[in-house]
Amino acid sequence: MFQILTFLLALSASSLGLLQNINGEQCTTIFTVGYGYKNWYNATEYLPANAFVTGVAMFKFYVQGASDAHIMLARQPYLFGYEIVIGGGSNSFCDIRKFNRNLTSMVTVATGKILNRFIPVGFWIRASQQSGLIEVGKYGENLPFIFWTDPEPIPVKYYSFSSWGTAVCQWMFKCIPDPLAMTSKTMTNTTERTDYTKRFFTYMEQLRRDVLRRRGSYASDPTTNPQKVLNVVITNNFQFIHLVCTIYDDVMTSTLTLQGISTFEWTDNSINWNPQNYKNISKLHLSNFELWQPELVLHNAIDPAMSMYSESKISVDNNGLVMWRPKFNFKTKCDIDLTMWPWDKHKCNLLLSTWSHKVSNVFYELKDSQKSECLQVSHSDWKLDRVTSFYVEEKTPWDDIMAAISSSEDDPPQTSLQLVVEISRNTKIFDKLFYVPLILISCVWLSSFGVMPNSSSKITTICVSITLSTLIIVYMTKYVPVFSKVSPDLMLGYLKLILLISIDAFISALLITVHNRKSTSGHPPFALTRFLTTPVVTKLLMLPKLDSTRNLVNDQLDHRLTKTSETITTLWDIVIVAFERIIFIIFLASTMAILLSIKFSITALF
Repeated sequence: MFQILTFLLALSASSLGLLQNINGEQCTTIFTVGYGYKNWYNATEYLPANAFVTGVAMFKFYVQGASDAHIMLARQPYLFGYEIVIGGGSNSFCDIRKFNRNLTSMVTVATGKILNRFIPVGFWIRASQQSGLIEVGKYGENLPFIFWTDPEPIPVKYYSFSSWGTAVCQWMFKCIPDPLAMTSKTMTNTTERTDYTKRFFTYMEQLRRDVLRRRGSYASDPTTNPQKVLNVVITNNFQFIHLVCTIYDDVMTSTLTLQGISTFEWTDNSINWNPQNYKNISKLHLSNFELWQPELVLHNAIDPAMSMYSESKISVDNNGLVMWRPKFNFKTKCDIDLTMWPWDKHKCNLLLSTWSHKVSNVFYELKDSQKSECLQVSHSDWKLDRVTSFYVEEKTPWDDIMAAISSSEDDPPQTSLQLVVEISRNTKIFDKLFYVPLILISCVWLSSFGVMPNSSSKITTICVSITLSTLIIVYMTKYVPVFSKVSPDLMLGYLKLILLISIDAFISALLITVHNRKSTSGHPPFALTRFLTTPVVTKLLMLPKLDSTRNLVNDQLDHRLTKTSETITTLWDIVIVAFERIIFIIFLASTMAILLSIKFSITALF
């Protein structure tokens, strides 16, 4: 126990100020353990001559540790001002705090595993007295990952390092170019030396060490070169698509959820090796923080996030071809039109931009963006028809941040990558569930015109048709939002059919009344009966044959003698049947118009 305490106290003796080389620079190195700020350093020591006049303090440093790296910014030593926490909470978040009698947290950002206990990670801090803007970013990146504007800024002239609890951190700061770096490199190339560490490393570990050493773990990303555009090819594999309508504050909002795996491919010219020197190893896997990767941001996302892609390893081959396959899961708003439900198709726009680099320095190419035979998504209510991409000049929330950070006033307007996702419903169960019953109910109802209007089967068919149509409409609302602005054509088809059947019920009631009073109402008009009894009209409307007067008297006598019930066709019966036939033709044409107005293809059903 005493030896452990002695070791920790030795680490906390940060006043030793050892020198260490990293990335061709000679840096002062200290160790910290436990919480407390003992040694203070000038924050404006390595700034240009006019930097302090403008009230800007900036310094960079490297830190290696498992978690809880603390930096204090102050006006004078031991007068606390701002505290920066990197990798707090077991290396899960970063925090900016201000000291006002007590340290108060001003902004917190979940950053994941931002520190590394095995490899130093580079950071920079910039504080402006005029604007009160405090920024913290990674070395090699232009934009901060956490920032905060103090309305009452404190001048920053000094800084100090600390840890928390038992966390041990190694700090490298006050870095200056090493004049012996080039000489050492020349001696290494000209003088044959023996690397004794190879006997302890496997070939894969040797390759990993050499690639990172040759390239530099925190070298500038390939997007910072304005003279060369980096080409990045994107291939999306959509595994889940879901479009749902919800209501918030009496406003309908349609949310598109996309899940899957994206494949990014680009070439890093700073990475290459000879596979024969490493036992024919031609591919290497690196952590996501060891190599640059695209940091795309979805601006029209429902849940704002720094990046919409998950953390995953990066694969690189001996020619510098880099492949990154992260998972994505994001939600965005999408304007939909349910008029053609359940055969509706929708176009959803995804506005993408970058967080750490300009889109103009990177050309994102969506692979197979012009093909319509995209991957079909299984086990989903939707299928992917096509995905297209193009660049647009549209202002995003990050433009204001970049304008505040950028020192140039002549920067070109920012462009964003816009993806257009075209989807359509994947299932055909709705076709058979709702459209086929519409056809069957129409046929059953129209078949009721083959019987007399006073028949009980006529009234029964009408009642059953109206009841079934109403039940189907009620069941349809389970799938179609009732607060939709436009009702689907299929639902309107059922409503129109109910209207026609209701009109038929009203007409049938009138005809039943006429049929019951035909014995007391005399004969129908002579012209009408003469027209209906002509052979052409009789055959065209398929009217029953009229019984003659003699046959009518004989039938009545037979009925009295035999007491049998037989149907006798009179002039009123012919008029009623003729009117029924004409109404049938009108209703048949109306029903066909309703079915065709839905714009449904029979081939899509079967």
